[in-house]
Amino acid sequence: WTWDTYKMKFKAPDNMRVEENDANSFQASNDVITLDIYPRKGENLSYDGMKNAIMDWADQESLRYQTYNSDGDKQPIYLDNINGYWGCAIDGKKNGFPASMLLLVDPDFPDISFYIWISYSDEYYHDAVAILKSFKPM
Repeated sequence: WTWDTYKMKFKAPDNMRVEENDANSFQASNDVITLDIYPRKGENLSYDGMKNAIMDWADQESLRYQTYNSDGDKQPIYLDNINGYWGCAIDGKKNGFPASMLLLVDPDFPDISFYIWISYSDEYYHDAVAILKSFKPM
């Protein structure tokens, strides 16, 4: 998949239905996975700024999460290089379903932040992780 507006590529199941794809958001889902991407301009976030921003977003969305995720990583998890992006992530639950939040910044364009939400059925955990790890600048 590509989001040409922001020169971003990512992998997602072919059977996802695109519900919105414009400069304000990308939203797609199927019966087991929901993926939303929201860009914000002008934030120029440092790592501490990203950490605070993703924790604030988690609170706004009522995402329940533990201090440490299932892999034992302290949350928010710092990600120093995801295919050229850097950012942080939180794994948790909302309404009984697993969900993850990812906040990415392209170091070449630090004025744009990407807030990524993915929720999924328990048995699709590996698919969700593959999507989250696939984001790449074009």
